[in-house]
Amino acid sequence: MFEANKIRVGYAEAKGSSSSDFLAACPLVLCRGKSVHAANEFQPQNVPKVIVWNRTTSSQSSSSRNPLATGSKDDTDDSGNECVEDFCMISGNHSSTLDRLYAWERKLYDEVKASEVIRKEYEKKCDHLRHQFAKDLSAHVIDKTRAVIKDLHSRITVALQAVDSIAKRIEKMRDEELQPQLTELITAFIRMWKAMLECHHAQYITISLAYHAKTSSGTFGGETRKQIMAQLQYEFECFGLSFADWMNSLTSYVEALNSWLQSCILQPRERTRGSRRPFSPRRVVAPPIFVLCRDWSAGIKALPSEEVSDAIKNFLSDLQQLMKQQQQIEEKKETVSESNGELLQGKNEYANDEKSGNLSSIHTSLTRVLDKLTKFSEASLKLYEDIRQKNEAARVAYLNPRPLRH
Repeated sequence: MFEANKIRVGYAEAKGSSSSDFLAACPLVLCRGKSVHAANEFQPQNVPKVIVWNRTTSSQSSSSRNPLATGSKDDTDDSGNECVEDFCMISGNHSSTLDRLYAWERKLYDEVKASEVIRKEYEKKCDHLRHQFAKDLSAHVIDKTRAVIKDLHSRITVALQAVDSIAKRIEKMRDEELQPQLTELITAFIRMWKAMLECHHAQYITISLAYHAKTSSGTFGGETRKQIMAQLQYEFECFGLSFADWMNSLTSYVEALNSWLQSCILQPRERTRGSRRPFSPRRVVAPPIFVLCRDWSAGIKALPSEEVSDAIKNFLSDLQQLMKQQQQIEEKKETVSESNGELLQGKNEYANDEKSGNLSSIHTSLTRVLDKLTKFSEASLKLYEDIRQKNEAARVAYLNPRPLRH
């Protein structure tokens, strides 16, 4: 889980004209290796370099065969890619830790459920013994019931000890394995969003240069233009879906962690002048993982992800409108007679003017997408830097607790 595809930053070359070359450069800004190769087929020479990303799929680290096993740090990534260094969390395999935590939680649930059955049977036998005393039954009958109650009491004691042992085991894994892994993950997100911020800035420059460059050669014909726009539409649709899926998955993951932590504690009933104050991990000096997950869950919901999705949708709408108008222009050209040259020339001039206006709209909406992505990267970077700083402060406060004021 969250051992993401590895990313290698490389360079490609692109040249732009006022129309076709701008569209040819657009797929380069998308983080998909396939679009890079598709666009390279149309690249002229002697042009500025642009940053592109090539992703290689990392093989997933396998979880422990026994989820209740203790070892988790010797899981390795067996990716054989020579261009990218193997990814491995220093604090151990995160997926394996989550699997084992889930297994121990299931075992804890089974133990609590079993102890609850014994407790109900114990209470039932205690009531039965009281009735026997009330009816003044024989000592033999009463002693037999007492023996059953004593056995049930022993079983309850053993069950409670098992529950306490499992709970302590979960707490140890939470603080010694999960907490360092989340801290390392936050640090990795900081590095990632720094790189993404630089990448989106480079993308903005690339699109600006591709649109404003003026050349009289190297323009593409109608069929090539259709292929470029169709490829651009496909890439942006995939990008929009991937972005939405990634944000939904990450939000669900963080909320699941935070909800699990909140359910693991008995929240104190704190009241001030008759009003209940919400539980605060910082105020009660809880383990730092509570602070980290609570800040993460609150912060990720405030990220401007909807603005990015809306900008992508608007760009796709403008692109589809351009493709539709381009198709209409091509159909009109086919209906014009070859003998009517002046009319054809006038229509071509009108079509070129209309095409230039539509391309300007595409450039504006694409620039807006990159602007929203840049702001999203800035907000994400600030979020994770704040989380790391507050997590460190919570760790210091937890290790050096101050006496509570009564």
